[in-house]
Amino acid sequence: MSRTLNAAERKTFIAGYSKLLTAAWSASDFPAFIANIETDPVAVLSGYGIEISSGADVVIKTKKDGSEGLDQAIELWEQGVNGGTYTLYVIHDDDLEPDRLDLTQVSGAGSGSSHVYCCSCCPCCSST
Repeated sequence: MSRTLNAAERKTFIAGYSKLLTAAWSASDFPAFIANIETDPVAVLSGYGIEISSGADVVIKTKKDGSEGLDQAIELWEQGVNGGTYTLYVIHDDDLEPDRLDLTQVSGAGSGSSHVYCCSCCPCCSST
């Protein structure tokens, strides 16, 4: 039977994932940022509050493929908890579509609102 995240684990994952995405998007060298995660995922991810088992595999996806929403991110994380291979979407901000955004979509992004959708891959502003 596969294990799902409880409410506290889900909240912790979303908070850490949000921090990771914010750092990735503000990194001056996005490829180096991703390489750093891939080199030492346990240490790097724990720095953002995302805990994984030592020796676990981490797959970082940097391109959109239609599976990068928050619900999918949580689902993929639960698969990692159950199988040992964690997949995280860390989409480069150049691959997002800011022209689709308007002020009403991003105005509450930092407020913790659960009904703000500024993009599909950022858990800090997707439905929770």
